[in-house]
Amino acid sequence: MKKIVSATCLAALAPLAQADTILGVYAGVGIWQADYGGDTGVDSIDLDELGLDDEDNNFFYVALEHPVPLLPNIKLQNTNVESEASATLTRDFTLDDVTFTATDSVVTDLDLSHTDVVLYYEILDNWVTLDLGMTLRAFDGEASVRSENTDRSETVDLDAVLPMAYAKAQFDLPFTGFSVGADANIITYDGNTLSDASAKVAYAYESLVVDVGFELGYRRMALSLDDLDDLEADITLDGPYAAITLHF
Repeated sequence: MKKIVSATCLAALAPLAQADTILGVYAGVGIWQADYGGDTGVDSIDLDELGLDDEDNNFFYVALEHPVPLLPNIKLQNTNVESEASATLTRDFTLDDVTFTATDSVVTDLDLSHTDVVLYYEILDNWVTLDLGMTLRAFDGEASVRSENTDRSETVDLDAVLPMAYAKAQFDLPFTGFSVGADANIITYDGNTLSDASAKVAYAYESLVVDVGFELGYRRMALSLDDLDDLEADITLDGPYAAITLHF
């Protein structure tokens, strides 16, 4: 009788296991506490001089993995990266073709929000995972400065779409639910460089319906822009992040 019950349970669980093997959906939502560093503008003013320091940035992602040959897996991720600050200039500063003078009180809005479409293949998929592919990063942001003493203001839109090389590695710690991993995106062309990398420790509690977990990690994004969409900047954002994850 026990053998019959065991066989019945295994038969009932088989479709669930097969469904996860055939199709996997991953999702997550989190907060990235990023410190701002670097400079912007024609005369390279430090972001600190504009009052830009650190900000909590929200992000979320959804990924779909499948076994169809030659068809890449896909991941969609959106990161909101926006900071507004006020400061009194200690020297002249030019954004695009508008100059703000020393002693001006200015309000600066830096928006580097972006959406990633990641197309990738699983090269390894066991206790060691290796993904390789390409990221299409679409920026939907701007850099704007407004003087509170005069009528001078300038806004430079950043709406470029950049292809980037993508790689991800993850090492599962067997029978613990824990894993460590890292991923990276990078592109260099025409004097412009964009890199984005992160490392993490993750935990997932497995169940028959959905795996629930969390990630704690560190992310660093660096941009060196030479007149990309009329924006000149050398900016670094880095800091810790935390996320809640789901796997269906």
